[in-house]
Amino acid sequence: MKKANLYSVMFDVFINIILAMVVVVTLYPFLHVVSVSLSDPYAVMQNKVNFYPVGFNLNAYKSVLSNPYIWISYKNTIVYTVVGTAVNLVLTTAMAYSLSKKYLFGRKFFSIFTTFTLFFNGGIIPNYIIISKLGLIDSMWALILPIAIGTWNLMVMRNYFEGLPSEIEESAAIDGCNPVQVLVKIVLPVSKPIFATMTLFYAVWHWNTYFSPLLYLNDKEKYPLQIFMQQILITGETSFANTVVGIEDTNLLISNTVKYATIMVAILPIIMVYPFLQKYFIKGVLIGSVKG
Repeated sequence: MKKANLYSVMFDVFINIILAMVVVVTLYPFLHVVSVSLSDPYAVMQNKVNFYPVGFNLNAYKSVLSNPYIWISYKNTIVYTVVGTAVNLVLTTAMAYSLSKKYLFGRKFFSIFTTFTLFFNGGIIPNYIIISKLGLIDSMWALILPIAIGTWNLMVMRNYFEGLPSEIEESAAIDGCNPVQVLVKIVLPVSKPIFATMTLFYAVWHWNTYFSPLLYLNDKEKYPLQIFMQQILITGETSFANTVVGIEDTNLLISNTVKYATIMVAILPIIMVYPFLQKYFIKGVLIGSVKG
């Protein structure tokens, strides 16, 4: 018996060590980005920065935030995220609730047809031609309508609705509620976990979207934050860094600090929102994935 307890303790210690290593591996890139963004450019250039800032200063953040295009791109990203997420939630909820009803005519056909799009699509050129023919090029809707319903999110939400007790909806129907009233007044109030999960999924998707605006948007004033980041991180566009005073050869010295500060500015809203949705996120994913 004692030997079994010893093995159990050793196993727990081993698991804790593995989990601690996973935490370190996961957090290190984030801590490194924060440290570099807050460090002196000379220390960064000499590779002295690891877990904590060296020569703490906020010059990189001043450089990033002084660029008017980051505020324009921030506004665009917020608009795309809010409007896009609202469209996603309304359409995904409506379709998922419909497909969760076994008495729906053609339910199997629609389910198979929807699942088919998860594995196959027309490709970039046909999609671009469709968007162009619809007159959506250089429009916000070119980033929203093509992904109005995420197939995987639809299946998760449908499975969640299928798991709800049908007696509640039947009682509401007997009381005179039509299907829309049942959905709005009965189903949605008890579906906060999956609703919060879908909100997080779609919001993060819209916030991080990069390829679609690069493909469909031509006006620089309509670029989202990710395109601004692409100009900083990939093309090395740090000309606005001359707002930092007292540094010679600015582009060379602060390029890395500016890049990492840009990353932090871009991901900060998602980091701030996630803790409030985490409890719903885990519960919603687990419940919504019980049935296949």
